Amino acid sequence: MVALTWANLKMMARNRQAIFWALFFPLLLVVVFGLFDFNGVGAADVAVIDQSGGPRAELLRERLEEIEFLELEFQELDPGEARDKVADGDLGYLIVIPEMFDDPAAQAQAESPAPVILVYSTRNPDRNQLVDGAVRNLVSDIHSESGPIVPSQLLTADVIQVPEVDYFDNVLLGLLGLGIMTNSIISIAVRISTYRNQSILKRLLVTPLPIWKFFAAEITAHVLLALVQAGIILSVGVFVFGGHVHGNILWVLAITALGSIVFLNIGFILSAWAKSPAAASGMGNAVSLPMMFFAGTFFSTAALPWVLPQVSLVLPLTPMLAALREVAIDSASIWDTWPHLAALGGWVAATGLAATKVFRFG
Repeated sequence: MVALTWANLKMMARNRQAIFWALFFPLLLVVVFGLFDFNGVGAADVAVIDQSGGPRAELLRERLEEIEFLELEFQELDPGEARDKVADGDLGYLIVIPEMFDDPAAQAQAESPAPVILVYSTRNPDRNQLVDGAVRNLVSDIHSESGPIVPSQLLTADVIQVPEVDYFDNVLLGLLGLGIMTNSIISIAVRISTYRNQSILKRLLVTPLPIWKFFAAEITAHVLLALVQAGIILSVGVFVFGGHVHGNILWVLAITALGSIVFLNIGFILSAWAKSPAAASGMGNAVSLPMMFFAGTFFSTAALPWVLPQVSLVLPLTPMLAALREVAIDSASIWDTWPHLAALGGWVAATGLAATKVFRFG
C-alpha cells in the first residue's frame, strides 16, 4: 500500500491540472487578498433600540438615516441580546435611546442623566471613531435646541474589548478551506472518470490487488497532498503577507485532513455520474463554487440575505471553516470545536455511504 500511495503521489505531481488546483489557484487568491488593505473604514451596520418613542427620538432616527456610511436597522431587540451580537461580530454598532430622551425636565431632576448609549467593539478603531463622533454630534445638536448641555453626559460609549483579528487572518483560513475543497472534489472526480473511460477500473477487478487498497491509497495520497497544500498556503499567508495563526498548527492540519475526506467522497460521487473527465471537472466546479461564497470563505454568512445564513449551515465547508477559525484564530482546543467536528464526521459517514452506493467501475 505504501508503494501504491507513493506511485499515486508521483502521478499527481505529473498532472499539471491537479497541481494548478492544489497549489497555484488558491495561492493566487492568497496573493490577491494579501495585496489589499481590508482594515479601512467601510459601511457600518447599526441597530437602533428606541425606548423613548417621542418626537425627539424620532428626529434622532431620521438624522441617523441621513448619514451615508450608516446602515440602520430598527429592531425590537433586547439590549442584552443586541450587545451579545456586537461582541460576536454579527452586528457592528448598537444605539440605545433611553426612555427619558424626550423628557429634559425629568433628566434635570434625576441625580444622573440618562444618556444615549452607543455600543461597539474594538474590532475597527478607525470606523469606531467616525461613528462615535457622528452620533455624538447629532445627539448634542438635538439637545442644544432646549438649552445648555454638558456633552459628556449626552452619550455614553460602551466599548467591548475583543481580540483584534485582521480580515486577512479570517480569509486566509477561508482560502485554505477553498483550496482543499476544490482540489479534493475536482481532482478525484476527474481522475476516477479518466480511469473509467480508459477501462482501468474494470482491469483492477481482475487483478490480485484488493480493491479497498486501491481506494485507500487514492484517499491517503490526496489527504497527504491536502496537508502539503495547507502548509504552503499558511506559510505564504503568514510569512509573506503577515497573517497570524494563533492556535495549534497540528489541530489545523487534523481538521484539514478530515475536511479533505469529506470532499474526496463528494468527488467519488460526482465521478459516478460524469461521463467524461471534462464533465467531471464541470460538475466539480458547479458544486464547489456555490460553497465558496455561501459557506463564509471570504465574508461572514451573517451578511447574506433572506434564509441564506441558515442554508449555509448545511454545507460541508461551513463546519470545516468554523473549526479552522476557532482553532487558528481564537486559539481554541480542538475538543472545543466538537460540534463542527461532529458535523464533519456526519458528512464523512453520509458521503462515504453515498459514494459506496453510487460508484460504478464501468
